[in-house]
Amino acid sequence: MIDSQKIFEHIIELLDANFVDYKLFSHRAALTYEDLAAVQQEAGFVGTEGKCMVMKIDDRFIVYITLQGKKVNFDKIKEVLNVKKVRLASKEELLEHFGAEPGCAYPFGFDAVYDLFVDPAVFKQEWFLFSPLFSTKTVQAQGSDLQKLFHGLPNKVMEVMDWNV
Repeated sequence: MIDSQKIFEHIIELLDANFVDYKLFSHRAALTYEDLAAVQQEAGFVGTEGKCMVMKIDDRFIVYITLQGKKVNFDKIKEVLNVKKVRLASKEELLEHFGAEPGCAYPFGFDAVYDLFVDPAVFKQEWFLFSPLFSTKTVQAQGSDLQKLFHGLPNKVMEVMDWNV
């Protein structure tokens, strides 16, 4: 079983080790973008909410990181990756492989076998917001600092700009 506390600590260690300018906020649980908007007002964090999507492509998982509100073009993903099937990971798969529940997928800090695909718009955000695994925590990180963090990860990281509709 995946140790959620260890994953959370690893995410924070990666932010610190890569000198990312960030703030960590604790708040009431928020699992939807609507909940998060209310929590954002209450807790006082600012920025653009990230969208971290764990997808199953054929027989493996990948993680795609983009901005909240952007629709993802699954047909384009199939075409670019030359795969037959693309779908979001199930609740059970998220929990088993990433220790996350829906709404709390995180952008980095997991096993190196998972490839990451990042929308470069993430790096242009003054403040990029994401869940560090727990629905009661939000990281507000400087987008430009995240670029060096992503490219220093043991995962294969690719920037893709044409997966959104």
